[in-house]
Amino acid sequence: MLLLLLVLWPATALRAQQQTAGAAGAGLGATATTVAEPAPALTPAQSTYLAELQASARQRRLAEDPAWLDLLHIKRHPLTGRQRSLADDAGFFNAPDGATDPAAELDATLAAAFDPRVNRAGGQSAACRFPARLHWLRSALAIDAARLPEPRCERFEQWRASLAVASVSLIFPSAYLNSPASMYGHTFLRLNPGGENAANPMLAYTVSYAADGNEAEGLGFAFKGLTGLYAGIYTTTPYYRRIEEYTHLENRDIWEYDLDLGTAEIDQLLAHTWELGFTRFDYFFFDENCSYQLLALLDVARPGLGLTERFTWWTIPVDTVRALTEVPGLVRQRHYRPANSTTLAWRAAALDDASLDQARAIGLARQAPASFTPRTTPQAAAAGVQHAQALEVAERYASYLGAVDGQGEARVQALRLAILGERSHWPELPPADPPTPAAPETGHGTARVELSGGRMSGPAGSSGGQWRLALRPAYHELLDTDSGYQRGAHIQFGAVEFSGSGGQGARLERFTPVDIVSLTAHDRLLGATSWKARFGLSRTFGRSDAAAPLALDINAGPGRAWELGRWRQALVYALMDNQLWWHAASDRRPTRPAAWSVGSGLHLGALLDPTPAWRLQFDAHWRVLARGGHERSAALAQRLALDANNNLVLRWEWQQREGLVARRDVLLGWQGYW
Repeated sequence: MLLLLLVLWPATALRAQQQTAGAAGAGLGATATTVAEPAPALTPAQSTYLAELQASARQRRLAEDPAWLDLLHIKRHPLTGRQRSLADDAGFFNAPDGATDPAAELDATLAAAFDPRVNRAGGQSAACRFPARLHWLRSALAIDAARLPEPRCERFEQWRASLAVASVSLIFPSAYLNSPASMYGHTFLRLNPGGENAANPMLAYTVSYAADGNEAEGLGFAFKGLTGLYAGIYTTTPYYRRIEEYTHLENRDIWEYDLDLGTAEIDQLLAHTWELGFTRFDYFFFDENCSYQLLALLDVARPGLGLTERFTWWTIPVDTVRALTEVPGLVRQRHYRPANSTTLAWRAAALDDASLDQARAIGLARQAPASFTPRTTPQAAAAGVQHAQALEVAERYASYLGAVDGQGEARVQALRLAILGERSHWPELPPADPPTPAAPETGHGTARVELSGGRMSGPAGSSGGQWRLALRPAYHELLDTDSGYQRGAHIQFGAVEFSGSGGQGARLERFTPVDIVSLTAHDRLLGATSWKARFGLSRTFGRSDAAAPLALDINAGPGRAWELGRWRQALVYALMDNQLWWHAASDRRPTRPAAWSVGSGLHLGALLDPTPAWRLQFDAHWRVLARGGHERSAALAQRLALDANNNLVLRWEWQQREGLVARRDVLLGWQGYW
């Protein structure tokens, strides 16, 4: 218990400061636990030495050193170019203007090194509050420690010793579409212990950064996360709890990247983690998020990495993993840890129908594990293997249901023990773990540009040649190559498309802030529901192409998907297609100030992969409109991957609304990822 308290202390202290600061309306770090004492008078020798150190730092322009700026989390604003710290906490600085003036902060930090008073937030002297900062200054200025007051940082030393860190790994749980904060994946650091615990990563602790918010707030959670209204906090948590959360409850595969950090680099990383445990950062989902702030820790641990400099407008977890692997020698080894559901589905696929039904009944406690007796027929050996496999699937299925459905631990454990007891009477089997898929960093880039040209025919004035330019900051769509990504996951953020033709100039065709499709193949064991949700602006039907207005477009619906073929060549899906669009003017009724349409119908589709590089996608929509009539559309797209980041795409699209001329488009284009 004492060890757990020591490890969790920084996060606990931060939460206590948040409550105090919230009442006072002040920065978190500005809240001190003790009353400041009068500044102690420096001896003449100390005053002289301090002046020498400050002069030397100015002469060597240490305040401009990237390592010092990283310690203060100072970055240039991408629009104004002004330097400012991303830390939103006055207690993170020794100088009143330290957040914007790194030179003033350096002078103040040197002066604070001569001040042994306990008057900082968290009840520490400056030397104990900022061990990473002081360590770097001692090295850069060759400071004589004997000429400074000797700090007694017992809490920091106990905390660091309790972790006993021998190495560090970056952990990447894959995307989880049912959580807004984890939709693109997540990253955190694992602090691997040395000594007798080195072989057991479950005994390690983790450093994670996340929004201190509640996802149950729904749209409020998304709004606050987009606008920085949540405090970002660093926490230290046992790794086994992370495994329980990600692989058991959320069923997310995990990738582990062992980093090649030296002892001194690990010490500096821990010291800066201690500094950040008291500090508030405004959390932003798209840039200053979990992955970005962990890169900032690594930049401090090894000056010169410059990992955070690669990200300005948005930071996607898989891109940060890619950035780490691109640094020569930084990643020593990579490990794959499949989720419970991944392993369960893989093992279940090896069972025949009768054995799968048996495993399901036993896992649901509808049938006793010992209700089958060995057979003595010539096929007994094969039957024994199938029965042993079925019992193993049943045991994992019972565990899976216990985590997902929240069944009582005692009930689940009793059932698992009964299954394992019966399993012990059957033959041993070789390990049957799922194969390791392509690593996340080997997939295509998350940003994409598409340039295409072709021909359109349809409403008056719309026939002829056309071109389209589409840009997408993130992240992956169904037509993209699956390698490195979750199959059936479609997440696009901020996509924008422009079009033009000989008869008209460029115009906005559509703008889609959010477009999500989750296609999880349904099976008899795990079930699974697919769904989609999209909102944005898009061109609607008009009697002429020039009159087609730009409308608010919302589309959503649940459904189901199925894998066809043992080797997953095809994924077919059927979804409800609920549509709402609204625009400010209608070409059909010019006197009406606004027009709207609501409809519901069916969305059918299929993904086919004739070869690893070639994918076909078929989509068809049919909707009945609330105000009468119906609309239909169909599309066939083909993608040929030239390499990981370049595709050729051929599209055929057809749309029709009752009473209006159908529109047809044929387009050939190129897609480039980065």
